[in-house]
Amino acid sequence: MQAPPSDAGWLEAAEALMNDQCWCWGQDVLYPRDNLLIRYGLERIGLPGPNGRTAGYTCSINGDGGVWLRGSGVLYSPGSGAGILLGRFDMRPRVTTPDLPPLETWLADGFGPFPLAAASERGVETARLLVPEVCAWIADYEHWIVETVGVEHREQCLQRWPKRQTPAEEFAQRWSALGRGFCSGAPSYW
Repeated sequence: MQAPPSDAGWLEAAEALMNDQCWCWGQDVLYPRDNLLIRYGLERIGLPGPNGRTAGYTCSINGDGGVWLRGSGVLYSPGSGAGILLGRFDMRPRVTTPDLPPLETWLADGFGPFPLAAASERGVETARLLVPEVCAWIADYEHWIVETVGVEHREQCLQRWPKRQTPAEEFAQRWSALGRGFCSGAPSYW
């Protein structure tokens, strides 16, 4: 079995894209007419705190799985008992384990309790399956953004982001390429 890519170029590209994505999700919440994450079908996790921030957003997939978004990254589980976490600043996949409730643990303790996928053969298998799925889910969301409010919205979000590295019109394409690249282990994606 081939291990997931450890190529520094893949990680650098993935972390830059996730950093931009997390910023844009935060801007989508502030969309002038309504919260775009909610319009897409996500729900708030918890009530906004004193600073007005919500703990995150979630939506159901495949009946018993879900996607959870936070400012620190994404948790994805198709409901098969397996799940994967991708961090905003550390895109090395981490796997959920049966002894840790994924969402509650992530909200309370961050990524630390979850083992890196590369630490076990089962983790590698889980990452090979789920990293492309979560990348496809994010790409679908970005296609929806362009179809619903136009690429101009994404460009406006990025104009307020001094750390931007991703062109507004390339989010969906880059997420798709990232998922394919993870499976192939190819060192270059764009």
